[in-house]
Amino acid sequence: GIPIKIPSATKVAFSFAAAMYVDVGYGVFLLPILLWRGMMMGTQSKSQTTTIRRGQHRDWKMVVLLFLFYFGGMHYFASMLVGGSTGTYGKVMIQTMLPNLAFVQQDGSGSVPGPSMGLHWYMFVQVFDRFRPYFTVFVSGISMMFAIPLAIRLYRYPSVLAATFQLLASIFQPTTTVHTLTLALHLTVLNPRTIVRMRDPSLISFFALPVPILLFVTFHRMWLVTGNGNPNYIYFQCFAYGMFVTIISMEFVTATVKRDKVRRMMEKGSVKKILDEMKEKEEADDEDKEVTENGTEEVGAVVDKVDDQNGDTTEEAGEDDNGDDGEESAEDAGSVSDDVEDGAPEPVVVFV
Repeated sequence: GIPIKIPSATKVAFSFAAAMYVDVGYGVFLLPILLWRGMMMGTQSKSQTTTIRRGQHRDWKMVVLLFLFYFGGMHYFASMLVGGSTGTYGKVMIQTMLPNLAFVQQDGSGSVPGPSMGLHWYMFVQVFDRFRPYFTVFVSGISMMFAIPLAIRLYRYPSVLAATFQLLASIFQPTTTVHTLTLALHLTVLNPRTIVRMRDPSLISFFALPVPILLFVTFHRMWLVTGNGNPNYIYFQCFAYGMFVTIISMEFVTATVKRDKVRRMMEKGSVKKILDEMKEKEEADDEDKEVTENGTEEVGAVVDKVDDQNGDTTEEAGEDDNGDDGEESAEDAGSVSDDVEDGAPEPVVVFV
């Protein structure tokens, strides 16, 4: 294959720190990055390590240290820009970063983020005030509930984990947008061996996504600009959008599990054993087919020979019958003509 240049630990740590500085939600990518840099390589067998070592560096500890250094430095300089006060910087953090983690009020005015492609805004409007803290903590933590189980099952595929986490963010992020899904689809394309194992529902859902997105834009304007709509219009489009993304996510994870199963079978030699059995079965079928063809040819030859013999016998019998019948017919015809000549009256002539 094409040689791929693996970025250094410094570049990985700085890039991840910059992404997390912009959106704290990207912190979930820390786990795939550490797996990519060889965090769990020591728990794998020798054969597994040989196949994975070509695409990984075992420097995950250095990546963690550099990430903490860069991330802390960015926030330190940001706090200096707003005056160096911890309280002031905390308010800035709440207003800019917290809405990406939980659907909460941005300030004391009671205002909340407007409608987005997720369902948090609708649920937050419908829920009673006393249940809002519970709703905020529970719903915002749903996507985090899948992180550890997926990492345990798919720790061999860091790129798959990153794409899956982004797909989950497209569904459960409080202020999710189409840009969130776009990044998820780009990360998904990095796993072609998983995509080829996805079934038709994922393809149908992918081509159906533009419908709720366009209707969301239309109904958003009708409700908040012209006043001709209501929030239920937008809710159903967000629901359809979340359903389609959920189908794509489930198909993507299922296809990855199938891929991992085949890989495990290859490592255990089960696939080779199955292929050998299939080859032996094909050879046995070919032998049976040859025997059947040979037997059919022999039977056909015997049948042709018997038919030829029957044909010769029929022709001889036909010739004998025809000869006897011809002689008898000739004799009968001769006797009849003689009888006519002997018994025929003489002609009488009458003169007038």
